[in-house]
Amino acid sequence: MLSRKEQNSQAIALPKEWTEKVCNLLNDVYGSHCKQMDKRFEVYGSTYPNEFVLIATLADTADERAASVSYFISVDLEESTKPEKMLNDLVDSIGAFFDIYFATEDWDDYQAEWLEAEFKGHRFFYKISRENIALHIMADNLLNQ
Repeated sequence: MLSRKEQNSQAIALPKEWTEKVCNLLNDVYGSHCKQMDKRFEVYGSTYPNEFVLIATLADTADERAASVSYFISVDLEESTKPEKMLNDLVDSIGAFFDIYFATEDWDDYQAEWLEAEFKGHRFFYKISRENIALHIMADNLLNQ
């Protein structure tokens, strides 16, 4: 399970067009770094009745089983949540993280536990792992069959 909270319902994936748009944006902005490292971005997002989860993964292009750098974001959903502004701001937080990641040689500040943060007025939780999200999703799909 990729969510921060214990969930009783299945996740609803964000529209593929939106995740592809964010993925293309990240691959364009960080294209020179990705090319140099032979990496690419993948973006996953889903909602639950009480939580929104967004994950940006920097994955190896040559070996899909290689460990990745995955930045997870979890936000509590409330009736007052303005989803479009929140999504745009959370994408900005992904950029803020990867700016630091690419600027720091030998970066290794992984956070396996969810930590609370605030960015552009949004309270959210994040963690940073070596988890390969594509493989995790494939395993979840097999288990749910």
